Amino acid sequence: MLAVLLAVFFAAAAVAGFAGLALLDARTVPPITGTCALILTIAALAVAVLH
Repeated sequence: MLAVLLAVFFAAAAVAGFAGLALLDARTVPPITGTCALILTIAALAVAVLH
């Protein structure tokens, strides 16, 4: 259960960071999208492995 909560926390932090960056400068959104997708993928993989 703790692993799921940590993964959700990290995914939410990645999405919040992405949204904050989009608010600051919309031109940086396309390069950061790949990084955000990578973070979400790693979080989902961690949930799958630890679950």
